[in-house]
Amino acid sequence: MKQIERVSLLGVGAVGTVVATRLRDALGERFTVIADADRRERLRREGVFFNGVRYDFALAEPTERPDLLLIATKATALDPAIEAIAPHVGPETLILSLLNGIDSEQRLAARFGAERVLYSYFLGHPSMRTGNRTTHDGTFRISFGEAINRPEQPTERVLRLSRLFERAGIPYDTPTDMIAALWQKFVINIGCNQTTALLRRPYGHLQTNPRAMALARGLMEEAATVAERLGIADADRMVARAVEVIRSMNPEGKSSMLQDVEAGRPTEIDLFAGTLCRLAEELGEAVPLNAATLRILSAL
Repeated sequence: MKQIERVSLLGVGAVGTVVATRLRDALGERFTVIADADRRERLRREGVFFNGVRYDFALAEPTERPDLLLIATKATALDPAIEAIAPHVGPETLILSLLNGIDSEQRLAARFGAERVLYSYFLGHPSMRTGNRTTHDGTFRISFGEAINRPEQPTERVLRLSRLFERAGIPYDTPTDMIAALWQKFVINIGCNQTTALLRRPYGHLQTNPRAMALARGLMEEAATVAERLGIADADRMVARAVEVIRSMNPEGKSSMLQDVEAGRPTEIDLFAGTLCRLAEELGEAVPLNAATLRILSAL
């Protein structure tokens, strides 16, 4: 079985930098970053700082066709990301999306073929990012795999990626039902990201203020109801699991959406409440808390 030896990544932001540093340490110059002309110049000039250490990543050449392509941009930038990686997709390139949301894999498969795309998501403590400087405490994992993973008989592409992550020291797991796992992450984001952005407070506020947690729980219950209507496995347990995750977060940590609000950047509200509201409308399901959240955060 051929090992994954060459990896390219698009998006050295809060999530991408966490993964990029470990891949660069494992692969050296065989790990490259995809960037447009302006971004390439900034990377050459300023580098990327992770936990105070400067990294000067090798930059992908236009003709480079890696074994693995990772996308770690904002989910709102998926369309331009697809165009950016298109020249780098070779006949045997695997594609892994670390974006939030529940539909990036379908959109990538529609463009490049399902045989090139694995389901995946990044879950961990939030990074704090200012300019080209990112800090992170190292607590994260990447969940990935086929739509249904069989631990006793993983597919070749799951095995190849597992071995790469083991070499690079990247924590990972391969949930049996990746669609349900993606929805679990979606439910967490619906409650955690949106509530902290609405209240302009870090995770500790949800952990210590019963009304704040009740708001997060209400948002997540609406999402879990939609998941159940869609036939997603374990929908009835998603809210309880999400509350456990929220209670385990660094009390001083800030969600990516809260950081975007504070920095005046566009948020992923359409990806979270917007997606849920559209699905709920198709099902004839009411999601009033998420509808109100969408209206409020869209107006910023």
